[in-house]
Amino acid sequence: MNIDDIFVLTIILSIVICDGAAVFLYRKKRFPLWGSAIIIALLAPVISYSFVAIGISNGQPNLEPDDTGEGIGYAGGFMLLVLAFNAIIMFITGVVLNIYTFIKRKQKA
Repeated sequence: MNIDDIFVLTIILSIVICDGAAVFLYRKKRFPLWGSAIIIALLAPVISYSFVAIGISNGQPNLEPDDTGEGIGYAGGFMLLVLAFNAIIMFITGVVLNIYTFIKRKQKA
């Protein structure tokens, strides 16, 4: 398995697990979606750093003399940006849903 495959798999699994847990908590436990987004934003650097640390420790030896091995760092930074963007979108969605439910409750009363 190539490091690129592991990178894509890690991003997809991170987003599916984090978003799935957020939606489950929102529907079943009534935990606000924006709260889950804040937790995901706080966990994004941990997930990204863990990926980079594992990639560096399990890195293959450089076969070419010009290879500096900095690709894993770029991959970790990109992963952090993707997870942070996901958290921002979820936060905005959670705030909009809270405003919508607040207005809907005010109109009923």
